[in-house]
Amino acid sequence: MSSDRIVITGIAINTPIGDTLDSVGNNLLSGKSAIGYWRNVDTSKIYSKIGGQLPEYDTEAKLSTFEGRIPDIALGRGRRVFKQTTKGVQLSVLMAIDAWLDAGLFEHAIDPFSYGIVCGGHNLSDKYLLDQQEVFADEPEFIDAFSGLNSLDTDHSSSVAQVLNAKGLAYLVGGTCATGNVAMQAAINAIKVDKKQVVAVVCPMASFHPMMLHSLTILEAICYSRYQDQPTKASRPYDTDRSGFLPSEGGAVLILEQVEHAKNRGARIYAELLGASVNSDANHLGDPSHEGQVRVIQDVLKKCHVAGEQVDYVSAHATSTKLGDVVELESIKKVFGAHAEKLIINAPKSLLGHAMWASGAVEAAVAIWQMRRGEFHQSHNIDTLDPAVDLNVCAHGNVKKEVDIFLNNSFGMGGINSASLFRRYRD
Repeated sequence: MSSDRIVITGIAINTPIGDTLDSVGNNLLSGKSAIGYWRNVDTSKIYSKIGGQLPEYDTEAKLSTFEGRIPDIALGRGRRVFKQTTKGVQLSVLMAIDAWLDAGLFEHAIDPFSYGIVCGGHNLSDKYLLDQQEVFADEPEFIDAFSGLNSLDTDHSSSVAQVLNAKGLAYLVGGTCATGNVAMQAAINAIKVDKKQVVAVVCPMASFHPMMLHSLTILEAICYSRYQDQPTKASRPYDTDRSGFLPSEGGAVLILEQVEHAKNRGARIYAELLGASVNSDANHLGDPSHEGQVRVIQDVLKKCHVAGEQVDYVSAHATSTKLGDVVELESIKKVFGAHAEKLIINAPKSLLGHAMWASGAVEAAVAIWQMRRGEFHQSHNIDTLDPAVDLNVCAHGNVKKEVDIFLNNSFGMGGINSASLFRRYRD
């Protein structure tokens, strides 16, 4: 009988502190921050001047590094796509190639209708659209000839599908900051219900632009009144002086695979994805909901047949907002009871910033890396621990611990709560 277990066989990541899983993981352990001054965003008219931005990244050069490492036909498809798409889509394609290569899938002939792409994200072309609007206002004939396609978020999923020749499915889902787990849930359903063998969960980078950033400062969601002259200190979950999240570029791709398929081809397995859950607060605002968070964590534990006492580590949403950080910890205490005091909890956003729609996938990737290493990074910038924080949030340094099961929390604006559960793989 075929098992319905799902494993992670490939991972790719790209952040301001590295574009390989090892580089990002090692930089997190060393305390390197992704936050600095915006360079490619005009901040002259907006309050917030800081965030996480990729260093100058030559996508064409990166694509060329795959020559001789992937089939010529796949590289050729990549080059054709690059001629017709935006840099944002190119970055998604590069991560997808990296993850597919990492999973060893280029080496195996697979029915293209047996695998597919679930892309997690939305508003992925906002800056491109605004730039095209400026061109159009000056001279309509000079707009990008492909703008009718490039402005669609689905250009990410369809472009990745073209390069990987994925014909089983290719679509996009969104759930604001909970999107990573929403995409994983969709991919789980594609494997368990639709019987796909492999699904690439692609979470592209957010498209930041001045209007978006300014609107978030008006909502008092992002940090803008403090630490503008000390960018690396600005993202400070659990500290008494926290004042909002730091938006940051970052994306990730996880290759989900049916376990028997992975074993039969001799794949290296990073971890097992036990499940994911999503619920709604029925509230279009961004207020954190204790009830919704408790229910979504309880639901993922129940559907995965995991007792709270079996969980060792929580990769926290922990965005560095006054209310959100404490509500999440209260939710953890409600679900886990006395066991909450035995958990280790850390805040990836204290170093990575908030990768927005991609954050759930980015943080799952680095949590898997930490689990395999047995060491978890410190939650940084905690100068004065909030008195309401009474759990182990890794405030004083990296923590070494053998972890078997971890929880990955992501809570999104618009009342979307999500959680995923991962386990160290055992045959």
